[in-house]
Amino acid sequence: MKQSIVVPPQACVQGCHNCSNECEQKELGVLSPAAAIDQLLLAIAGQVVDSEIIPLAEALDRVTAEPVSAQFDIPVATCAMHDGIAVDWADCSRKWERGEKVLAADEFLHCPMGSVIPAEFDTLLHAEQCRIRKDNTAVLLALPIQYQSVQLQGSSVAEGEKISEAGEKLTPPHLAMLQYAGITQIPVKRRPRISIVAIGNDLRSPGSRPGPGENIDCDSIFIQAMARQCGAEAFVAPIVPDSESEIEAAVERELKQCDILVVIGGVGRGEQNYGDFTVKALRKLGTVLCHGASISPGGKNLVLACAEGKPVLGIPGPPHAAIIMTERFLPPLIEHYLGCPCYEPQEIEVTLEADLRPQGSSIWIPRLYVFKGDSGYTARIVDRLGDTVDNFVGAMASTSVHGDPEQYKKGRKVKARLLYGEKTLERKARKMLEQNED
Repeated sequence: MKQSIVVPPQACVQGCHNCSNECEQKELGVLSPAAAIDQLLLAIAGQVVDSEIIPLAEALDRVTAEPVSAQFDIPVATCAMHDGIAVDWADCSRKWERGEKVLAADEFLHCPMGSVIPAEFDTLLHAEQCRIRKDNTAVLLALPIQYQSVQLQGSSVAEGEKISEAGEKLTPPHLAMLQYAGITQIPVKRRPRISIVAIGNDLRSPGSRPGPGENIDCDSIFIQAMARQCGAEAFVAPIVPDSESEIEAAVERELKQCDILVVIGGVGRGEQNYGDFTVKALRKLGTVLCHGASISPGGKNLVLACAEGKPVLGIPGPPHAAIIMTERFLPPLIEHYLGCPCYEPQEIEVTLEADLRPQGSSIWIPRLYVFKGDSGYTARIVDRLGDTVDNFVGAMASTSVHGDPEQYKKGRKVKARLLYGEKTLERKARKMLEQNED
């Protein structure tokens, strides 16, 4: 049996996937982000989450597991939509044609708004269309339209009418209509469970003070929040040191209790030389489908794998790279299990205030400031990229830069993906301009 060669007999070069050396460092082809995620989704095509029945009051933002239909007609009986007198339209029409304008007491019925209209009547006369006389008869002043001001039984919602399809994310209007139609319990898809494992000797837990060369783990809370925002459950495991055996044990442990595993760090190509053991562990426990994608920051070391039939997302540790990889690759995995869109940031068109330069063949995802003017939105790159407040909190949007540099010259229009709603966007821009004036 051939032994893995850590240091090949000849120097490695970039893109060594076609070389003849039997080496664990052999690279997979660099894929586009879309092709990379498609490979992983194909590998987990048969994976689903089961369903559960929950109270309707707890179902906001949950995803329906099956179609849900009305339990009864609404209204349950034909009723008056205004105050008036209920009449039989055909009888009134015949009288009107004969020139007869008087209705006997038994030919109409006083009906306040919302009251049930008996089956022998089908139309409501308004006050201006009739006159009630002291002898309890009524005089027709105008012929009404048939079914005027009458809400027929089942005209709003019919018994058995479908209110929600399977795979719909429930909104407040959904909940109102479902409860209106008799639903109190509803079958929904279980929230996908996501385990998050941060790896690195340099990482310290939240609440501690880092020393030289150390950092607080902040990727985990971002990924957890993103997962919850998309409708999943997310759990953060204890930090794992750069140890091959401990990484492997942590991955095995978390795979047993999750639907999606996210591993942060240890995904570089240095492996033993630099303590990057995550990819090796994933190779041992499953199949690495992608190691590197044409997207930056972070794509160079992105890992997509499948282990025990479950998707594994391996992202680099630097926070500015982790947020881009998470935003691009985690929502599609959650959407696979929920069967509906869960992350739909608004896109707008912006005019560039300065040039953006493509970075090689990768899709570059810079963060932007966005400002609204009389002629639309303008945008420029944030003042400080990387692990900064500007990049994480001050930024208002992101864009994708790749291909012909002429597309990204000052004054050109590009698509920007908003990180906030438009009202918040304007508020942040206003505060930023006020601070610059001070």
